[in-house]
Amino acid sequence: MPHEPFYLEVGPFYVVPVCHHAMEFAREVERAFRVVRPRRVAIELAPFLLEPMQRAVRRFPRLTTLAYEASLELSGRELEVVKEKLARLEASGDLFDGSGKLQLKRHHLLAVEPTDAFAEATRLAQAHELPLHAIDLPIHYLHQHQDRVPDPASLTAIGLKAFYELWNEKMGGAHTPEDLAREANMANALFHLQRMHPDEKVLVVVGMAHVARLLEHLQAGDAPLKPPPPFEHGEVELYEPDLETVRMSHSESPWVMALYEFHRGGPGEEKYWQPPPAPEPEPEDPRDRLKNVDPTQVVASLEMMLGLRRRRPQPMDKRERKALSRYLQGLNEDPGAFMQLLNQFGGGRLPEKVDLPHVKAPSSRFQAFKFKEVNDRRADLRGLYAAVLEEAGPELDRQVMLEALMRTTGHYYSENTGDHLANWQFQTLYQYVRNYAHLHGRLLPTVYELTMGARGVADDNWAYEVWDLGSFYPWSPEPEGHSELPLMHMSDDKLWLGGREVVSWQFRRRFPSLRRMRKRAKEDEAGDWADEFEGGSICSYPAEDLVIEDYARYLQKKAIQQMSSEKTRVEPFTTSLLDGIDMRETLRNWHERKLFVRDIRRVTGGVGAVIVIFDEDSNDDRYPWRMTWHGEHSQESDMAFYATPTNVKLVGPGISRCEYGGLLMTYPNRRLENIWADPSYHQLRSKSEILLMGALEYGLDRHIVYVSATPPRSHFRSVAGQLGKRIVYLPIGSLSPQSIQKIRVFHVLSDHQKRKIAKDYIW
Repeated sequence: MPHEPFYLEVGPFYVVPVCHHAMEFAREVERAFRVVRPRRVAIELAPFLLEPMQRAVRRFPRLTTLAYEASLELSGRELEVVKEKLARLEASGDLFDGSGKLQLKRHHLLAVEPTDAFAEATRLAQAHELPLHAIDLPIHYLHQHQDRVPDPASLTAIGLKAFYELWNEKMGGAHTPEDLAREANMANALFHLQRMHPDEKVLVVVGMAHVARLLEHLQAGDAPLKPPPPFEHGEVELYEPDLETVRMSHSESPWVMALYEFHRGGPGEEKYWQPPPAPEPEPEDPRDRLKNVDPTQVVASLEMMLGLRRRRPQPMDKRERKALSRYLQGLNEDPGAFMQLLNQFGGGRLPEKVDLPHVKAPSSRFQAFKFKEVNDRRADLRGLYAAVLEEAGPELDRQVMLEALMRTTGHYYSENTGDHLANWQFQTLYQYVRNYAHLHGRLLPTVYELTMGARGVADDNWAYEVWDLGSFYPWSPEPEGHSELPLMHMSDDKLWLGGREVVSWQFRRRFPSLRRMRKRAKEDEAGDWADEFEGGSICSYPAEDLVIEDYARYLQKKAIQQMSSEKTRVEPFTTSLLDGIDMRETLRNWHERKLFVRDIRRVTGGVGAVIVIFDEDSNDDRYPWRMTWHGEHSQESDMAFYATPTNVKLVGPGISRCEYGGLLMTYPNRRLENIWADPSYHQLRSKSEILLMGALEYGLDRHIVYVSATPPRSHFRSVAGQLGKRIVYLPIGSLSPQSIQKIRVFHVLSDHQKRKIAKDYIW
């Protein structure tokens, strides 16, 4: 049930207590406005910021940051704190005078967000053509208090009235001399409005820390003026933050801001919801690749392929050979062009000039895979936002919004990596972020905590997806984009306002960002990635080889431990402690006053071949690529596997991302034959059985580790017994899902030279 709008009525004033930069309070201001129907609106804002604030609000959904240079005079404890910071930073150019005070000049930044209660009040006044008044003092106020009350998300459950009462109970007495001066000034400004417009309702939006004392002034009918501290400011300038700045600096989560703005103002212009159109590549004429190749070379190569001549063509470099190969492939697919070329050689003589006929570029069987970011999914965002808002309901439940964020990013994670998140990972994540939020006195986590939680329960790829969508605001320009206002750009600890670097500045807070973990490929490079595989040679990525070899050795040790535990006997102590006291059995039978000891029997025979079956692939042909690889040196094993093909996901030049369906590793290397071409294996039922039979036939050690969701058929245990071997079955569910996902994905390189650049494209 939605709560009733809450406000405090004193004469013509309807005071709405709010907190800064929180979506729930902006929603409360809107609800109170609909009920009160005021004739004027007053907000807690310095008068010199009123006109810039109105200009910024008129620009919604585009964001705006107000910037102005102001002096700040500090003394007492505040001065000591700033002195310590300046000493650590070795700042220069600040003026220390002999009065024991410090005067600083710095740029102050105020982000105007749609989810801020004061921006919402300004928007409502503009939409209904009502006068807007700024009633605060022109003062810089340091927000140093910590609000030990539930975070704004609690408004959905308890409402603004209960929240305000809890605030007064916990924080009502805290104030500073600057607070008293501001509250007296706000009360006198409201009294002036009452005298000028006695019969008009005024909606007053004030920070919750000032409401109680402001109401005392309004009820008493007077407010003694207090001298405000000196405050000088320069001209207020408006800047539009680019996307990177929004990700790093805004107080409210950009994910929540985008949802609220969609709910409040609609999707906006069409251009914001479509990714920038990629330039259509012009049709390639294969003859363009042959500009540096003599046409007679084409003919000589073609004649040699057909067996018409023995003289080899002149030597060509790699690029020329590739161009010639592609052109000959095009001739093969176009018989008409092929005959047109041969007809130029009538009479058995070589013509003076060879005219190469036009053929279509051969279609490449490779597909360049692009890791999609949220900016590439703009066309889907409108539908996503609408679905989330429908689920969140009219109260805009923040918990539903955050849950939808994790569910959506989990789907994006599966699309980009091929890995799937299990239910237990979501449950572990929610438990972790709940405890994290409670540790800091909040009910719900922030996007930063969700990002770190995703990294913990999965990997950096899911963390990147959470950060990418959670900190994305669709109406923000790119750093190199265009805007009607000068762009504001923030990178690391540097700030640029309209291209001018600002050294001394202050912002409300910074949103912790996650460093980008992958190199984005240029669009014009992706088309040439497939060409790298035309040489016919492939190799593995050494970093992944080390990981999978180490994991195979771990599985061998785990199999030995399992077999040892199966052979362990527990018996009462008589004359020898054998392999030590079994504490569990001793405690269980303590009533008999006996000690129980363990007798661990040694496992005879080593563990050799290791088989890991990720997917049986019994119903479809998801893993059509079957391969046998030999280890490059004595520390590597031979491997046979079935996996996704190399032409599905190209992530770099000559770098293909693949996924194992199952694999076999045998020691020592250089012994495994091509089991996929062995006709004696054709009667087996599945690819996993072929791997198992290969392990039984080529493995030298007695024990074979078999990891799968289901154990092998009993037939193979009989075959193993006949060969003097034993299959040790390990359920895949008993292993770490993170480790399984880590070894399941691998990369294939077109040649050994690609190992130098692979780290820039592999995630």
